[in-house]
This record gives sequence, structure tokens and C-alpha cells, in this order.
Amino acid sequence: DSQVVGRDGFARLPNDTNLGTDRRLHIKAAELDHLSGVQTFGYVVEEQPPPGTIDKDKAVALGVKPSKKYGLLKCGISVPNDDGTGEVHPSQVLCNVFRPRKFSLLADHRRVPPPMARLCTNSDVVVHEATLSKKDGVDRIKTRGHQNAFNAGRFAQMLGCKVLALNHFGGLAFGKSLMTDILSEARGGNRGASQIMAAYDFMEIGVPRGGFNFDKKESSDK
Repeated sequence: DSQVVGRDGFARLPNDTNLGTDRRLHIKAAELDHLSGVQTFGYVVEEQPPPGTIDKDKAVALGVKPSKKYGLLKCGISVPNDDGTGEVHPSQVLCNVFRPRKFSLLADHRRVPPPMARLCTNSDVVVHEATLSKKDGVDRIKTRGHQNAFNAGRFAQMLGCKVLALNHFGGLAFGKSLMTDILSEARGGNRGASQIMAAYDFMEIGVPRGGFNFDKKESSDK
């Protein structure tokens, strides 16, 4: 009874400070498949769609002079023109519209169920484990509850993720040579669709306004 379900189907807490007109981030979670009896989750953080830029000349020509109405138009809300004879829609006056940035974090898992995978679609950054190697085989994925770098690369490619940050490396993943092998394996599954890097503690990845927009044919590993 303490939860409120939003229009997107996800539960909200009544004291959620990230609700209302000042909301800046959408945070969602879904369950992963790790080991029997061990529950793990993935999380997605997506910003509120950034306001676009008003083409003042177009707005004035349609009968809306600079005013608070511009703020509504930037947020995707139609407004009446100044003389009240018609309505002006955001699509008529907005330029430089930016898509919201999205970050996905997957905890320990052997499989990403469809609900979580859908949340990760088109992420600017996805953090995915690379505990095992492809040569370990499917049976070890099932018994250990972890994934390999090849499948991490394939996941990022299939879901259109721009940057794949690998983490949770196996206990033997030390040294430049082994890390190079892990990145190479991920590249094999990814087919050049994403930028690929090895994550480390306290790593920061800056995502520009509007998200990453790499030319997939020129993507490279870091």
C-alpha cells in the first residue's frame, strides 16, 4: 500500500524526491539471472529529455513572442499563440533537440532476462561483467553464474549500446597481456558496434549532452 505505480508500470515510493515537475532522472531496475537462490539486479539511470532550443524567428512568425510560453515549448508542451487564434506545437519551433543520456549497470549474472535487456537498449554506457572467457564454455556460465567478455560485447552490439565498460574480471585477469585478450574477446562479440574499455575503481566516463554519437564504422577499443 505504500507504493504508487507510475504510467511506465514501475513502482514509486510516496516519499520519492525524484518525482514531479522538477524530476531530472528516471531510475529503473529489473532482475538478472545469476544463481539459484541468489538474487541480483541491473539498474538504468536515464535523464529527463533535455529542453530543446527555440527558433525565435519561427515562434514569432507563428504568433508567439518571447515569454514563459517558450519554456513550455522547450519541454514539449503546445501553447496558444498570443492572440488566442491558434496553437503552436513544439515540433514547429524547436531545433537542436537532444536525446536523454542513459547509463546501465549490470550486476553479477549468467543471463540478462528480456525485461532488463529492454531497459538497456541504446544506453550510452553499459557496465557488464567479464568474469569468464569464451573458451570456458556454456557449462561454466551456468554453474558459476557469470558471463564472458565475448557475450558482453555481443550484448552491447545487440542492444545498441555506445560504450561497453567491462568489469568483474576473473581472478587470473592480471597484466597487460591478459587484459588485452579480454578486450579482444569482447571486440569479437561486438563487431565494432561499441567503444570498449576495461573499467576500474572510481573510473569516470563523461557523456556529452545528447549522448554519444559515434560513427560505428570508426569505433575502436580503449
